[in-house]
Amino acid sequence: MKNLSRRDVLGPLGIAAGSCMLSSCLSGNETPAADQAKASDRPWTYHELDPDITAARAYDDHAKGHCMYGVFSSVITQLSEEYGEPYRSFPVGMMHYGGGGTGSSGSLCGALNGSAALIGLFVQEEEEMKQLVAEMFLWYEQTLLPTYSPATPGLDVEIPKSISNSILCHASATFWCKVAGHKTSSKPRKERCRRLTADTARKTVHILNSYHHDRFAPLHQSTEEVKECQSCHTKGSEKENSKGTMSCGSCHFSPTDTHPPIDETSG
Repeated sequence: MKNLSRRDVLGPLGIAAGSCMLSSCLSGNETPAADQAKASDRPWTYHELDPDITAARAYDDHAKGHCMYGVFSSVITQLSEEYGEPYRSFPVGMMHYGGGGTGSSGSLCGALNGSAALIGLFVQEEEEMKQLVAEMFLWYEQTLLPTYSPATPGLDVEIPKSISNSILCHASATFWCKVAGHKTSSKPRKERCRRLTADTARKTVHILNSYHHDRFAPLHQSTEEVKECQSCHTKGSEKENSKGTMSCGSCHFSPTDTHPPIDETSG
């Protein structure tokens, strides 16, 4: 029997069709791979949401996947239900990693991590994105939280408020425990973080709504103390040995005797 080549099997028409498929000529509406990749990198369309509904969702979603998941899911699931794709296909479950300050490491608060992820998803211009994230982080550092009061609380106890003076999970939780008199492993502390997740989701939507309508204006700025630190330690300064904008006092407790005093309180 004669061994048939691919050319023999397909024949002239088959080869032409195969070549056509490889060059995407069978579908004039198909986007080339490079264009598809470019399109997928564009920011997704944001649609205005109700901040209070979002807060309630975040409070409930916290019970399913902790702080980062709670904030992110509260927004994406609403958009998914109302508008379908691409929101429906987003792998929201990946946001579990942010719980406890990223894998329970106590670093960046997961609620803020989820907020920043949403801002990055919906805001294209890098400098504008940074401004929105900065407003979120400064609000978190400087505000008495939590303020959210659930209609049906998971734990019906009084939850005191505190000023974290930090965007770090372990510092934020520790400062609250000092104010409230509870241990970090206690149920009230967990309830506090659940309500804080709702507060953060609500603030995120407030910011995205204002940005969506070209009305965003920052309400918070770094403290004079942080500005003083930056004047000596950040880019273009005398020492230039530090990078960042977060509050300094939550980490630097033991400066030298000649160093200007640093606020170590949580408020």
